[in-house]
Amino acid sequence: MDKRKLLENMIVYRVPNYNVDFPIILFWSQKSGCTTLLKWFFFQLGLLDEAQKYNPWIHYYEEEVYKSSQTYKQEVIDCILTEKKETMKLVRNPYKRAVSQFLILASTKGMPYWEKEWEKIREFFYNDKNSKRGITFKQFLIYIRDYPGVIDDHFKPQYMDGEELFVKNYIYLESFTSEISAIERKYKLKKSNLSKLTYSSHHLKKSMILDGKFSNLEITNETFSENRKLPTYDSFYNNETTNLVNSIFKNDFMVYEYKMQ
Repeated sequence: MDKRKLLENMIVYRVPNYNVDFPIILFWSQKSGCTTLLKWFFFQLGLLDEAQKYNPWIHYYEEEVYKSSQTYKQEVIDCILTEKKETMKLVRNPYKRAVSQFLILASTKGMPYWEKEWEKIREFFYNDKNSKRGITFKQFLIYIRDYPGVIDDHFKPQYMDGEELFVKNYIYLESFTSEISAIERKYKLKKSNLSKLTYSSHHLKKSMILDGKFSNLEITNETFSENRKLPTYDSFYNNETTNLVNSIFKNDFMVYEYKMQ
């Protein structure tokens, strides 16, 4: 497969953030800080206020306005292949990302899109898409490993086959503030207020305060709906779930140099 075709396949659902006048092409993955990165990108372009007025959930502006042009994706591809701009990708610790992926299913009550994903999950485990049962974190990991059809891109590994041909540097979500500040200095970009950019209504960290053993708790999108308190990341892990994450996201650990437990 030639490089153009490989790149086209890579960015079908993860189209990089690009502008002809911006010095960096930014790759990203769902549940890895992509909303914060997008806000920072639009801030640098002077488009953040416009994007947020269009819709508070900034991805609507991204998809329906900024990246809606028929030529946008082709321009991105052409620019990446010429290697005239630096390329970076925002990445996240796979253990935390896996829990955040799972908690999508616990925090999307009443959203038709995710109800469809629940139907697939229940059909897979219980042979009944209309079942009221939930799934455990362990089952979730098995689902994304073994489901015979197409799973949502939010649940897929961050690493995409062949990305090392195109992505030259990585930004780590765990040190986002310091790394973005360094990028702003290096390229003489506008200094951003990152504390404001990192706020998101979909950001669950502040709600994750419940300690305990939750790896085998069967959850639905109603389990935590009353008080909106969620388990901590660590409470979802035991030997089985740790080994599953190590296996499913092996390339994320290897390429991005995160340490396996």
